[in-house]
Amino acid sequence: MLDQEVHFLLLRAFHYSHKCITKRTQELGLCPGQPKILEYLLEHDGCIAREICEGCVLDKSTMTSLLARMESQGLIAKEESRQDKRAVHIRLTEQGRAMADAVKVIFRAADERALQGIPTAEQQMLTRLLQTVISNLEEEAE
Repeated sequence: MLDQEVHFLLLRAFHYSHKCITKRTQELGLCPGQPKILEYLLEHDGCIAREICEGCVLDKSTMTSLLARMESQGLIAKEESRQDKRAVHIRLTEQGRAMADAVKVIFRAADERALQGIPTAEQQMLTRLLQTVISNLEEEAE
């Protein structure tokens, strides 16, 4: 039965989480992909695009178009590296930081909804188990 298959449960959980988040982030004028980049930049401001690709699990072509759009929206600024002229650092603008903070609130609300009724110890166990699942699948994907 599908309701006992891990891959199917992960797919369904992602679908509903993504739907909940996308509905609210679109109200902010963001397109899919942008919210997770903003959240990533809150913790890794000034990183390079390759690091965002890896952290957000995005391919290079998707990243390029998302960053271009975010720059035109005034959410990010690109800055040439002093050490490597080929590298460009991505930084949040003031507007981008405010938007990232709003996105973080939306993500937190989605997480709280998803974990509603689950005791704290089990929430922590679920987090650890999902980290293990991700690690196992990353190894397979390489």
